Amino acid sequence: MRSRLFLLTTVACCALSAPAFADDAEVLKRLDAMQKMLEAQQHQIEQQRSQIESQSREIASLKRSGVERKKSAVAQAVPQTSPAQTASQQAQIDALKIELDSYKTTQRLEKQDEPVWSFASGRPVVQSPDGRFSLGLRGLGQFDNAYYDQDDSASRLSSANGGALSSGSNFRRAQLGIQGKLFGDWSYLFNYDFGGSSGNEQQGRVQAVYAQYDGLAPFALRVGAYPPPANIEDGTASGDTIFLERNAPAEIARGIAGSDGRDAITALYTGGKLYAALSLTGGKVADSNTYAGEQRAVLGRVSDLFYSDNDWRLLAGVNGSYVFTPPFTNTVGPNGAHTITFSTSPELTVDDTGTKLVSTGAINAEHAYHWGVEGAAQWRSLYGQAGYFGYGIDRVATGLSNPNFDGWYLQGTWVLTGERRGYSAANGAFTSPKPSVPLSLKGGGWGAWELAARYSDLDLNYHEGQIGSAMPADGVRGGEQKIWTAGINWYPNSLLRFALDYQHVSVDRIGSTAAPVVANTDIGQSFDVISLRTQFGF
Repeated sequence: MRSRLFLLTTVACCALSAPAFADDAEVLKRLDAMQKMLEAQQHQIEQQRSQIESQSREIASLKRSGVERKKSAVAQAVPQTSPAQTASQQAQIDALKIELDSYKTTQRLEKQDEPVWSFASGRPVVQSPDGRFSLGLRGLGQFDNAYYDQDDSASRLSSANGGALSSGSNFRRAQLGIQGKLFGDWSYLFNYDFGGSSGNEQQGRVQAVYAQYDGLAPFALRVGAYPPPANIEDGTASGDTIFLERNAPAEIARGIAGSDGRDAITALYTGGKLYAALSLTGGKVADSNTYAGEQRAVLGRVSDLFYSDNDWRLLAGVNGSYVFTPPFTNTVGPNGAHTITFSTSPELTVDDTGTKLVSTGAINAEHAYHWGVEGAAQWRSLYGQAGYFGYGIDRVATGLSNPNFDGWYLQGTWVLTGERRGYSAANGAFTSPKPSVPLSLKGGGWGAWELAARYSDLDLNYHEGQIGSAMPADGVRGGEQKIWTAGINWYPNSLLRFALDYQHVSVDRIGSTAAPVVANTDIGQSFDVISLRTQFGF
């Protein structure tokens, strides 16, 4: 039902956005008729003038030869236009010209107040003639299908540990929104997700809504609920990610103080090559009814496109976050619990239960943090990106050491058809390639084809101990997740994308004393997944 509502809303918005051109056609018709009438009058006068001049020359010639009778006959045979008649016709022409000039001036003034429509990259945008106001529609639909191939040994695991991951399909995102400018110096965005999925399809929610002041460009100030800039992988838009999901290490870092619908105030610098963002963040829109007290944190990111020419682009960046007030999970006050959990999906969210195979569990925390370094390189149609992240939690409990974790990733692509991934200075990240020749059975185009590969390693263990032995008092058995991914992306045109991925997932994890797992046993597993995404976005 939500998918149908999303599609109907999209069609309605597009239909309402179509401009009417009937008035312009009528104006052009009238102008054309007046122009033709003027040309006919002018042509008639020119013919009469030419005829009179020819007769005058002939009469002068006859006079010189003395043939007066022929002169008289010629004068009688050829009618002459009186000066009064010529003056009257010229007056009519002058009046018509004045009327036409006045009409053109009126139309030009009216045109100055008419909106200007465009459909760049398939996105309908209307703006005022002076460019100070604009409104554009945006949409993103991602429909995922996946098949999980698990070993028989997985049947001994509880559902909470991925004992029976469910194959199937869902809408990962079903978003529709508007964005544009106000009064020249302000920009805005409202983007709503009509359900979407992080494992199981959810109720509609705000993905991003903000107002931004751009009057001090390249500096800007943004306020609202949105994904505050966290890292290069986060800066890659959801419709431009190389694979179906962002890599797990970057997603953990993104989720500590960022991710979709996060209340935030952000100071931005987008100077072309240098990108910087510093955000003060709170809770998420979806968490507003969950916690007794919202989280408070700071999140920062800096990246620099330090080298760029016709063949190369080199990008490097650092990022970090610090949670100085974790969310209250029960009662606000000195007796309230502040907990932090690090967990993420196995880089795919089709499983109906939204199972996360690695998780630290809720840790009573005073503070939490992350830091990271990332880099990206592009040479023609080849692209590579890598990153390393460290995470930590400062416990409330005394006498226990503070746990720390880490993760890293490496990913790359090769566009077989020769196109290149783009670069967005506004986000400090790369974008998906645009096909040079869109798919056309008549024209012979096949769109853009891209091969991709990735390896990620996320380790959420800390003093985990050994299988069969009790976990140390300060230990965390979050598990270590390693994922190999290979994929092929097809872009028939700039609006459509089909992504086919294969994943090999390996999880090493020891059960803790917490239900529903068996204490001190191996609850890890390995499995394969094949997934397909159909995407439409503008």
